[in-house]
Amino acid sequence: TFHSAAAGDTQTILFTVKPSQMQPGTNTITATADYAGKKYTSGYTIAGYAGLPRSYYYRPATFQVTGADFQIAPNLKIGYIMGTGDEVPQSLALMGQPVQLLTDEDIASGDLSRFDEVILGVRAYSARPALVANNKRLLEYAQQGGTVIAQYGTAEFDHNYGPYPFTLGWPAENVVEQSAAVTLLAPEHPLLAWPNHITTQDFDNWVEERGHSFMRTWDPQYTALTETHDANQDAQRGGLLVAHTGNGMYVYVAYALYRELPEGVPGAARIFANLLSLPKNPQK
Repeated sequence: TFHSAAAGDTQTILFTVKPSQMQPGTNTITATADYAGKKYTSGYTIAGYAGLPRSYYYRPATFQVTGADFQIAPNLKIGYIMGTGDEVPQSLALMGQPVQLLTDEDIASGDLSRFDEVILGVRAYSARPALVANNKRLLEYAQQGGTVIAQYGTAEFDHNYGPYPFTLGWPAENVVEQSAAVTLLAPEHPLLAWPNHITTQDFDNWVEERGHSFMRTWDPQYTALTETHDANQDAQRGGLLVAHTGNGMYVYVAYALYRELPEGVPGAARIFANLLSLPKNPQK
């Protein structure tokens, strides 16, 4: 129930929707307001500024939610080094996996061994000088059994910050066609097989692009798991690279999971769930 004393009054009303059954894919929630004998199913925002007539931009009062069928390893402790800004931590919390944002002090002198996995946000090496200065600590963490997931980087990342050499090049290779075909080069690799069996269908209905900064060359210690490319572009196999290092693992991800997760792309949730679960993968 809500009350309006005068035209122009606004209220924020919080409510929870608990569907009895959630289907995979996009689901639409529609809001209907019953007021003074009429039903209202649209809202508006005001466009314009001082000196111009106000315009009202109407749109349906709907909200899109996505059902994603995925499994994730239990009791994970994940650290996250934010880069230039992304919504991955919020998305992972919605997947039931909260993360701890690491400070510069954590990177420089904190106990990283308390984490099963440390994830680097997008363009982290361009935004976090503490990460550049203490990259050796990150590699030692992986050597000692930790798992590092590095999301795409820019030119600042092209200094062999991984456990083995690689070449990003600049300008880096991007795949901008969001529907570009993806081939799984090693479909039974543990990263693609557990706890969710990743298939090419998990790359359906992506938005805006496939990814940024595909690696050009890499040491044989890395295994390339996928291949994709834009029309008239060379095949890009540097989008998902994984390597053992000591007792741990290091993964580079050029695919734009950071963009797909907030958009509710189910396949991106399944792929990221496998990345999160890697420390407890029985075959890693």
